[in-house]
Amino acid sequence: MADRKVDVAVVGGGLAGLAAAEVLGRGGVGVLVLDENPRPGGQYLRGGRGAPIGWADRVKRSGLAMLDRLPRQAVEVRNRVEVVGIQPGFELLAADGGGGIFTIEAKRLLLATGARERFIPFNGWTLPGVLAAGAVQVLIKQSGVLPARNTLVAGAGLFLNAVAGDILKSGGRVAAVLDEAPLRRRMAPLLALAGQFLKLAQGGLLLARLLSAGTRVRHSTRIIAAGGEGRVREVTAARVDRRGGVVSGSEAVFPASCLAVGFGFTANTELAQLAGCRMVFDAALGGWVVAVSEELETSVAGMYAAGEIAGIGGAAKSLTEGRLAGLAMLRRMGTRPGGGPAPEASALLRMRRRQIGFARYFNAQHTFEPDYMRRWVSGLSDDLVICRCEEVRLGDVRRAVAAGFDAPAGLKKATRCGMGICQGSTCKMILLEVLAALTRKPLARIPLPSVRMPVKPVALGVLAGDKP
Repeated sequence: MADRKVDVAVVGGGLAGLAAAEVLGRGGVGVLVLDENPRPGGQYLRGGRGAPIGWADRVKRSGLAMLDRLPRQAVEVRNRVEVVGIQPGFELLAADGGGGIFTIEAKRLLLATGARERFIPFNGWTLPGVLAAGAVQVLIKQSGVLPARNTLVAGAGLFLNAVAGDILKSGGRVAAVLDEAPLRRRMAPLLALAGQFLKLAQGGLLLARLLSAGTRVRHSTRIIAAGGEGRVREVTAARVDRRGGVVSGSEAVFPASCLAVGFGFTANTELAQLAGCRMVFDAALGGWVVAVSEELETSVAGMYAAGEIAGIGGAAKSLTEGRLAGLAMLRRMGTRPGGGPAPEASALLRMRRRQIGFARYFNAQHTFEPDYMRRWVSGLSDDLVICRCEEVRLGDVRRAVAAGFDAPAGLKKATRCGMGICQGSTCKMILLEVLAALTRKPLARIPLPSVRMPVKPVALGVLAGDKP
């Protein structure tokens, strides 16, 4: 017997989850939103109204306004709650911040679990002071903390410029933004930017701000190593050619008190996998994502997915998909809000198609061809740490693959990669990409590792029902 029963449970209190909850609540449906963060709004609204809002940031304004108008009589938002399992019948196992555990049974379920950053390791990536680019943004937005006065930003993709801009706005200095992708990738096809003028304008203004602050923006540039005694002090980078090889003699050393690094994003699919949802690999949408219908329903009837879990595409797409999923659930439940959902749904579907076009452009900035990745991985040293929790090194993985462990399940057993306390949250995609490179298989043919409940670390005493 579940501890609580609700009409709709939403896992994830970011833009997608809250947008669906607002639509459902206004339609008279009871909604419970479960989110692990201290406050609702996800990464994009982190910092709330205290964070600066640009003149062109309509999505952030819309998100904050949506928070204000949530119909509280129908929508309950519970923060600091982690959903660690799903059982048949849409029964959720959840752990709260106080050490308690409880179950929720829902008639319908929306997964809006967002994404996490993708990493490609390099020598020294585990040094103190080397941070995920998103973690730097969290420190600034949520805590008002600047990790260092002098930060180097590196990796691949459009997100790097955004993080560098946040550092500058907070009074920090960014000596350079080093992007693995070539400059030619910034030339977007017209269809990808159809209806995206504000995004284009924001990107241009951000780049101008970086350049005017003295930040060097270098493309086709790879991080080779981070060095320093006890913490990062300098970063070595080099130019790369079109095939993914390092250009000899192009190495340069940058002093840095902090290195913010990221190579794009990957969807948080564990709960969807556990629930039996069909997964698809689409590099243009960020890799492995949940397959959804036009109404955002998954292969499991009554279960929906919206936002980054259905394709990495940014805040505007998440907002649109949350509303679409909410309207679809209302229609299936036989409830129609005032004015009827059909006209709004049609407009949202058209908007989503345009946003997916931009998503494909966004993901292309940090997606590289298989041959390129093979050359990249072949240049990494055997002593490079792949799994930080279990201290598994690349040499361990290479030897295991040579011995015949050429699938994620077998490789995990042979090396313990991904079996530490973070349960593969950082190294899972590293392992898949290394495995694809070593076996010369397309990444789409490397299956995701299996998932078991609990999908996040929970103390055994909590699972046993012990009170803190």
